[in-house]
Formats: sequence, structure tokens, C-alpha cells
Amino acid sequence: MSYANAPLVLNSRDRTGGQYNSAKFNAEGQNIIQGNIKEIAVAEVNFPYDIPNMQDGYNFFFCESALQESLQIAIAPGFYTGTELAVAINAAIVIAAAAALPLPIPLTDVPDFAYNSTSNLFNVAAPVAPVTPANSIWYFSSPYTFYSVAAPRTRIGKDIFSIMGFLQEQGEQVNPALNWLVVDTNGGPGTPPAVTGAQSAPLAFTQYVDIWSPQLCGKQRFPGGSTTNLARRGDVICRLFICDNVSLTPVEVEGSRPFIINRQYFNARVMRWTTEDSIGTLDIQLYDDCGQPLTTTWQPRNYAITLNCYEQTEERTLLDVAAAGNTYIQSGGAYQERNVSAAWDQLSRQTVGKNPHKSAKQLQRER
Repeated sequence: MSYANAPLVLNSRDRTGGQYNSAKFNAEGQNIIQGNIKEIAVAEVNFPYDIPNMQDGYNFFFCESALQESLQIAIAPGFYTGTELAVAINAAIVIAAAAALPLPIPLTDVPDFAYNSTSNLFNVAAPVAPVTPANSIWYFSSPYTFYSVAAPRTRIGKDIFSIMGFLQEQGEQVNPALNWLVVDTNGGPGTPPAVTGAQSAPLAFTQYVDIWSPQLCGKQRFPGGSTTNLARRGDVICRLFICDNVSLTPVEVEGSRPFIINRQYFNARVMRWTTEDSIGTLDIQLYDDCGQPLTTTWQPRNYAITLNCYEQTEERTLLDVAAAGNTYIQSGGAYQERNVSAAWDQLSRQTVGKNPHKSAKQLQRER
């Protein structure tokens, strides 16, 4: 007989307060689920991924020539493949160069971005033969990856360059104080372009979504952990990776197009709940791979979560065998302990007859 449980089905559409990434739920005039609940575990998540990889605040960078001609490059928010993003950046550079002051910058003087769909790598190169020799050197800066100020900056964050696969270390190797990304052909016609390449491009805005609930995790003292410095810990009920659950080669890098994630958790986190206590309210919060509230620049579709709630029952478990009569003692058992308890139960049935003066616990210790 399986351990008794009941589903708690949640739809973000039904939230009674908060935003998409910080929702509160409360069944009007009643508990969300009523019962003698002992434990809760995530069973399934259905999550339409509508988080564009280019969003306001993460979609721009600056480039500056050796003549201190500064251009701000901004990309329209939306979903981009690697090829589409490289094309959009180069188009934005051309527009910004034509509008530069005090004089427009010739198109032969501006840098160029390229993307290789086979290797999933971005490259940026300085002009090969600039009309203005000084424009053979270009400096790039961005809010997090290549910040152009000497002040210390946090490593918890992202911008357009990090989404393209560039690393802060690439700028620090050139000038630790300024942390610019520099491309340089050192001028002169025919000089090979100095190409600066990124690592494999994430392209997705976030590599995963941490689903977080202080209320569901509030009745236990066993926190979780994370290798991400300063990220939130302890109250994560599950991590949802931005990937298809089928091991097939995708047409595009996952996260560069909207798609639906459906995930079933077969080894889910088990959250302790107070016996004979129903669930009256719920809170669900979404965080990105930097430990920040999940950001979206437009209204995404609603997500759904199914939780399994396990009740306290009078499960028949052999805790002790009396010397006379082999009397069973009934006690409640947690569902994740059931398989272990059943194994010891079976072992006790096999061995108690050989030595009736030993209890099941004694046999367990001897093993």
C-alpha cells in the first residue's frame, strides 16, 4: 500500500497578491489544502519560458575609439539567436557611428561582431584598414562584464556581454583598473584584425530559475546551499533548468526562443510540515542564476506547480516484536522512510523466528 498523499495544484494566474516573480496565494475563506500534513514535495512544474534574452537594462554597451569617440550601442528587447544578435549589434554600431558628434565615423573605422553557430562563439574585431589610423583601437565597456570605472564591482550580475559569453577576466588582463575589453590592429592597411573571442555563449537570459518559498520551507532547520556567492539559500524548493527534458539536438540554443518547460521531479526536495496543520497561504518567488529576482520586460504566460502533500497516518510498521506473541506495534511513518522500514520489516520476519528474544531494533543494530 502506498503512502497516502494529495496533490496541491498551483497556477500563478490564481495569485492573490504580488508580481509574477513574487506571488502570494490564499484560498478565499478556507485553507488551500486541508489535512494532517506531515511533508510536502514538488512533483511537477509546467513553466512557459517567456523571458527574452535581451531586456531593458541588460541590452546595451559602450564602445570608444582611441580618439575618444564614444558610441552607446543598444539592442531592442526581444529573443535573439546568436546570428540575429550579431547582426543587430553591427546594425546598431552603424547607426550610432553615423550619428556620432562632432563628426560621423566612417563605416570602415568601426568594429565588427561575428557569431559562429557551429561553435556557439562570438568574436569582435577592430577595423582592418581604418580611414583614421587611431580607430584601429576600440575599447568596450558594459555595466557588469567590462565596467569602465576603477570602483570595485560585484560579480553577481549580468549584461549583454555576459549573455554573449564574454568574461570579466578578459578586460582585467588588459587593464585591471579600468577593465575594458580592447581590440586593436595597431593601425596600418593590411594589418590582420585583432579578434577577441568569448567562451560558449549562454544566450539564455538565465541558465535556471530557482523556485523559492519561505512558507513551505519555514518549518525545518535544514537549509539548502549554493555555490553562487551571495545568492539566496535555504528556501529553494526546486531548481528549474532552462532546457528541454528530451536529449535531442535543438534547432536553436535554448532560451533564444520561447518554449515550454515541463519537468517532473523524481527525487524532489522533501519539506517538513507540522503534523495536523493545513496550508492556509503560499508564497512563490522566482530568482535567476545570479540570485536576483527573475526579470522580464513583458508579461509572460502563467506557470503551474504540482506539490504532493503527505499526511500523517497509522502506517503499520514493525518497530518491535514482543518476545511473546510477536505483537505488532503501530506507529506513523514518513513516506520517504517507508521503503527503509519495509525492508527492515521483511528482514525481521525472516530472522526473528531464529532468535525470538531479539527485537527488530537489535537485529538492525547487528546488521
